[in-house]
Amino acid sequence: MSDMKNGINQENGKVYWTSYESLNTENQDPAVYNEFMPGVKDEFSPEKLSGISRRKFLALLGASAAMAATGCTDYRDKGKIVSYNKKPEEITFGEANYYASTCTSCGNTCGILIKTREGKPIKVNGNPDHPVSKGKICTRCQASVMDLYDPARFRAPQEVRSGSTRDITWAELDKAVLNALKSGGKTVVFSHAVVSPSYANVLSELKEKYPNLEVVYYDQFNEEIKRSAWKKSYGTDLLPVIDWKSADLIVSIEADILGTEGNPVEQTREITARRDAHKKNFNRLYSVEGNFSLTSISADSRIRLNPALHGELVYTLLNEVSKSVKSNLTEGLNLDAFTVDALASKGGLSAKEKKALSAMVKDLIANRGKGIVYAGRALSEEIHIAVNILNEILGNTALYNKENSNVSLFSYATKEELEKVIGEIKSGSVGLVINADCNPVYDLASDYGFADALKKAGLVVTLTALENETTAASKYIGALSHGFESWGDAQTRTGIHSLKQPVIEPLYKTRQLEAILLNWAGGNPDAYSDTMYHDYVKANWEKTVYSAVKTDLSFERFWLGALHDGVVLTREAAEKKAAFKPEAAKSLNPQAKKVNGYTLLLLESYALGDGRHANNGWLQELPHPISKVTWDNYLSVSVNTSKELGLKTGSMAEVTVGSRKLKLPVLIQPGMAEKTVSVSLGYGRTSSPAVAVNVGQNANLLQSKNNASPWLYENVTVTKAEGTYKLASTQDHYVYDDTLVKDIHLKRELVKEGTVAQYEKDPHFLHHGKKHALLNMYKEYEYKDVKWGMNIDLGKCTGCGQCVVACNIENNVPVVGKEQVLTGREMHWLRIDRYYAGDPNEPSASVTPMMCQHCDQAPCENVCPVVATTHSPDGLNQMVYNRCVGTRYCSNNCPYKVRRFNFFDFRDHFADGFYYQEPVNLGHNPEVTVRSRGVMEKCTFCVHRIEDARSTANAAGKTFTGEGVTTACQDACPANAITFGNYNAKESEFAKLNEHELGYALLEELNIRPNIKYLAKLRNTAEGV
Repeated sequence: MSDMKNGINQENGKVYWTSYESLNTENQDPAVYNEFMPGVKDEFSPEKLSGISRRKFLALLGASAAMAATGCTDYRDKGKIVSYNKKPEEITFGEANYYASTCTSCGNTCGILIKTREGKPIKVNGNPDHPVSKGKICTRCQASVMDLYDPARFRAPQEVRSGSTRDITWAELDKAVLNALKSGGKTVVFSHAVVSPSYANVLSELKEKYPNLEVVYYDQFNEEIKRSAWKKSYGTDLLPVIDWKSADLIVSIEADILGTEGNPVEQTREITARRDAHKKNFNRLYSVEGNFSLTSISADSRIRLNPALHGELVYTLLNEVSKSVKSNLTEGLNLDAFTVDALASKGGLSAKEKKALSAMVKDLIANRGKGIVYAGRALSEEIHIAVNILNEILGNTALYNKENSNVSLFSYATKEELEKVIGEIKSGSVGLVINADCNPVYDLASDYGFADALKKAGLVVTLTALENETTAASKYIGALSHGFESWGDAQTRTGIHSLKQPVIEPLYKTRQLEAILLNWAGGNPDAYSDTMYHDYVKANWEKTVYSAVKTDLSFERFWLGALHDGVVLTREAAEKKAAFKPEAAKSLNPQAKKVNGYTLLLLESYALGDGRHANNGWLQELPHPISKVTWDNYLSVSVNTSKELGLKTGSMAEVTVGSRKLKLPVLIQPGMAEKTVSVSLGYGRTSSPAVAVNVGQNANLLQSKNNASPWLYENVTVTKAEGTYKLASTQDHYVYDDTLVKDIHLKRELVKEGTVAQYEKDPHFLHHGKKHALLNMYKEYEYKDVKWGMNIDLGKCTGCGQCVVACNIENNVPVVGKEQVLTGREMHWLRIDRYYAGDPNEPSASVTPMMCQHCDQAPCENVCPVVATTHSPDGLNQMVYNRCVGTRYCSNNCPYKVRRFNFFDFRDHFADGFYYQEPVNLGHNPEVTVRSRGVMEKCTFCVHRIEDARSTANAAGKTFTGEGVTTACQDACPANAITFGNYNAKESEFAKLNEHELGYALLEELNIRPNIKYLAKLRNTAEGV
C-alpha cells in the first residue's frame, strides 16, 4: 500500500479511500479543477436587459400566478377528495394542504402525503398512518412530482403514422379499439403487476365482456423463482412477511435487502431500528455476495463469493448446522463434501472471510428461532428450497409475521405462456394488442421476438404517459394521467387497504388507465365520464372493505374518513403457515459445481428501477450509492479481474452471453468477487424523451428467455474492447492533486467507527486522546432562545440517497446533466460521501451524509466581500441570494466543500432548456427561491420550514421552541438516522443524542464549531473476525 496517495484517510489503524483510482492514479486530470468554462466570464451588458419596468414585471408576475392557480384546480367536481390536514374549502393562498394517497409506482404501495400549494402538488412525503411504510417512501416516489410536470408527457391520444404522431380525440381511439374488441378476434393485454383490487375487477369484467381477451402479466424484476420454491416447499405461492425487527441474526445471500429487493423501505426501517446506540440491542448482519451492494455497506461481516457458488454455500451451511441440529429434512442428502474449508478453498476466500463464514455457522446455531437466512431473487429455485429447509431446521420460521401475510391479485405469465401468446401474435391470429402502461418491447428478452411479432398484430395500442420503445411500434397511443390525477386503491397485505385520490385535475386531455379499460369493458364509449372510476372504486369499497370493517358509521362518513387517513385496517386473518413438504427436500441434488468463465449479474437500478423512470432528471442525477456514478450504467469488475483483462475505469469491455454481445464501459469496483461482473438494467433507452434517450447501455439485450434466472448468467465471456468512455462520478473529483494536498487526508478524521464489543467494553473509546483545545479570542455569542443543530447516526445510515432526492425536490435544486457533473458542478446541497477501508479486494465501506455544517465560526462568512453569507441569531449559516456576486470565496474557504455555484442557469442549459418548458415551473416549491446564474447556494436547514413554524407559533401566541420542526432529509430517511432540533431544548431527544458518547464533529480541530454531530458507526462483528 505504499502507492496510496490521493483521497486517503487514516483512522484507528484503518486506511480509508474513495475509489480504486484514488489508491493508484499517479496524475489527476487537470480539467477537473478548471472552473472557467467558455462564457462564464462574459462581460455584463445593460443593453441586453429587458425593457419591461419593475412595476410591469410585478403586474405580470401576479397575473401569471393567478392563472397558474386557476389551472391547478383540485378535483372536487369529479369526486370528493379529502385533505389530510384541513378541509379543501379552506385552501388559503400561501398555506400548504396535504392529501393522503397511495404510491403505486412499484408493488409495495407505500402510503403517501402529497403536499399542495394553491392546488399544485409540489412534494411527496410518507404517510405516518400507513402500518407498513410508516411515513417513509422510496426515491422514485419522492421524485414522482417531476413525472407529473414532465414536459414530454403525451397531452392527448395519438395516432402513429410513418414514425410521427398526430393528436386525435378519445372518441377516435375508443372507436378503433371497440371495433377491434367486438370483431371477435383474439385480444392480448400486457400489464405489469396489479396491486389494486378495483383494477383487478375491471380486468375481470373486461375478460368477461370479451371472452377472447387474455391478460398477460410480467415485470422485469419479480420474485417468481423464490415464489415457485416456496410453493414446492409449503404448497402456497404467497411468500411470508418477515418480522425483520425481531431478528437477532440476518444472513443475506446475494440479496440487496436494504436496496432493491423485497420492500426496502420497511426492511431498512426494521433492520436499522436494531442498530440504535441508545437501546444497545444490536442485530448482526452477514452479507455474502458477488456484487458490492447497498446492503454490503451496513453489513457487520461481508464475504465475497462468486454467485455460481451460492448453492454450495447453502449446502455448506446445511451440512455444518445439521451436525448440531438434527432434522429428517436433510436425510438422504449427501452433504459431506460441503464444508467451510472446501468452500473457502474453492471460492478463494481470504483468512478473514473464512473466519466470518465459520462464525456465521456458529451464530446460526446459537440464534435458532431468532435469525433468518434470506436468498436473493436472482438465485435458482434449488437454492431457495435449500434456504427454506435451513430456516425450517433452525426454527427461523418463528420470524414469519403472524399478523399479516402477502396478498396477490394476479399470476405472472410463465416462460411457456409468454412464448405461446407471442407466437400467436406473430402468426397473425391476434387482432388487438393493448399494452397497459408497460413497455414490453424494451422489457422482454430479445429472443422472445416480441418487437417482430407486433408487426403481425392487427392493431397495437399502447396506453402510457411518455414515449417509449413500444409506442414506436404501436398504431395508437392512449395518453395516461399521472397518479396524482387519478383515483384508485391498493392491497398487498391482509387487513391493509389503502386509497389513492387525485389532488389536481388532469393537466391535459388524458385519462387514467383503469377508467379507459372500464369504459371499453362497458362497450359504449359515450358512457365515459370523469367520475366513472371514482364511482366504481367507491362502490367496490362499499361492497368489500366497508362490510369487513363492521362500523356503525354510514358509508359516506366511512368513505370520507378513509380518504382522510389514506388507509383502512380490517380484521382479516393472515394465512396460516403450512407444514414443510418433505418431497421438496428430496428434490434437491447437492453437486459440486465447476465454475467456467465469468458470472454476470443483471441488477435493478437503484434510481431508475427497470427503466420506466428514466426520463426523471432527479433520478438520473442521483449518484449510485456505491460507485457515485450518475447518468450511466457500467460493467463492475473486481481489482484482480481488471488486471487480468487489462482494464481500467473508463475502458470498454465486450460481454458475451451465448450469442448475445454488448459493449459496456468499465468501472473497477473494490469488493467485487473474482470472476464476477455486474451491470444495472434500466438504461439505453432509444425511443424516449430528451432526458432518457441514449443514456447508458441497454443491458436487457443480454437476457435470454431460456436461462434459469433472468438476472444471473454463468460461463460468460468478458474481453477488452477498443475505445474509452467517461463516467461521471460525484465523489472522485473531490480527490485533489497530490502536489496540492499531500497527506492531508491522513490527518483528517473523516470516518470514525468501532465495534459493538469495543463500545460495550469502553463507551468512551472514541474520544481517548482526541480532545481538542478549542480557543476563541472573542466572546462567544449567546443563543438565548433557539439554537438549531442536527445529529446523524452513522450506525443507522445505509447511504441509500433518499435524503438527497428529498432535498433536491424541497429546495428546487436543478438538474445539470452529465457534462456538468464531469466538471464537478452538480448542485446537490446534500451528498453522501462513501469511503472504503482495507484491502481493495475485500474492503469495508462507510458513508457520511455531508451538507452545510452551519458552523458557529464559519470560515465562509468572513471572506464574503458583500456579506451575502451571514449568521442568524438562531445559529443558521444564511445565504442572501440577491447580494451574492459570485466571487466563490466562500466555497474556497469551506473545509467541507458543500457550497454549490450556479455556473449557468442550469434549467436553460440542460438539454436545450428542457426544464424551462411548461409546466415544470408548477412543480417548484414556492417557499424556496429559484436561484439564477452566478449565485452560490447550499443547505439552509430548511429555513422556510422553520419560519413557517415560527409564524404559526407567533400567531397562536405561543413561545417558539422549535418543537416539531423537521427537515426534508429527516422526513425522507427510511432508517430514521437524522434528527433535527434545538440545542437549548435540553430535555429533547435531539439534545440527548448530542451528548451521546459516540458523538463527534467533523474537522473539530479547525475550531469552526459545526452544528452537525455524527454518531460513530458500530459494527457488530463476531468475536475473532
